[in-house]
Amino acid sequence: MIHVDLTRPFARKLLPLVLVAAGLFAGAVPLAHHLDGRHRLAEEARLRGEHIARILGAAARARPLLWRYDAPKLASELQQDGLLLGPLVVRDHENRPVALGTPGEGSVVWARLPVQVDGTPVLTLWSGAPLGPLWQQTVRLFGVCLVLASLLAAALFLFPVRTVARAEERIAALLAERRVALQEEERQRIARDLHDGAGQALTAARLQLLALRRRGLAAEDAAKVEHHLDEALEEVRRSTSALAPAPLAELGLLGALRRHCTTYARATGVEIALDAPQELGELPEPVATGLYRIAQEALHNTVRHAGAAHATVRVIRTPGLVSMEFDDDGRGFPDQASCQTIRERVAGLGGAVDWPEPGRAHLTVRLPLREVPA
Repeated sequence: MIHVDLTRPFARKLLPLVLVAAGLFAGAVPLAHHLDGRHRLAEEARLRGEHIARILGAAARARPLLWRYDAPKLASELQQDGLLLGPLVVRDHENRPVALGTPGEGSVVWARLPVQVDGTPVLTLWSGAPLGPLWQQTVRLFGVCLVLASLLAAALFLFPVRTVARAEERIAALLAERRVALQEEERQRIARDLHDGAGQALTAARLQLLALRRRGLAAEDAAKVEHHLDEALEEVRRSTSALAPAPLAELGLLGALRRHCTTYARATGVEIALDAPQELGELPEPVATGLYRIAQEALHNTVRHAGAAHATVRVIRTPGLVSMEFDDDGRGFPDQASCQTIRERVAGLGGAVDWPEPGRAHLTVRLPLREVPA
């Protein structure tokens, strides 16, 4: 399988963006909630302070010099009106504290309100609202948003990365198929060149020698030259047949396998059986060519290394997969290093090989299929 590295660079570039987006989501919502709550508390403190300021302003108008000594009475009145529920600080015009309310504890938001009587400042009060409950709400909301942001970040990261990973696998498979197809196209081109060039030239030379022999050339010399030319022509035919599997185009995969098994068995003396369904269905051209080449190589290794008398080639097609199995009664297939051609072809088509243990005679090749539409 051709290696295509798209997922890791994409993931490295996507991860910072996802983390920033998750961080903004996790922080923005609690921050907005806190600022809005703080504004509402400040407004409530101001309204409460204005109410208190009216009461204290009336007391200061009634008793301009002695109002501050009526603090217990004023505190009771404010208590009855429910105005001492929050932090409160009061100071007279000389900045002396007046015993009304308490400054509260912890974090407090304050509203400052000066009070005047007939244009003369008499006191300043600070009405506050505690921020503790708001902080607790903010922290809880931050925790919830952090969980949601983590889930969102996982979705935003994993879904595109998995999509790119699937696309990477698909691209690698297509490149592997294309590589095999290009190899076969180059083989066919070389085969055509051999057939059209060297083959025809040798044929013409043979015909010319025949003509010379009829004109008086020594029959023995002509026969030798003719014999050498016949050998060259046969070698060219074998080369073109090996480079471009013409039986595939003529007979299809099963027909080509049957012919090859019969021909090879007759040439080697090994009994070769083909176990295949009556109809294999249409296969992509690179897969069909690859299976044919793999069968040729596997049978060659069986005859060359195994010393077998019987061999079986089995073809099985299942949805999305085509398998080819090889068995013989000899010493087994050679080690993987000697089957480099099979391994390269299978890897180029994105498949897998179950290599036998040393001495065992069972080899399985599995190739994935992209179903050909009817």
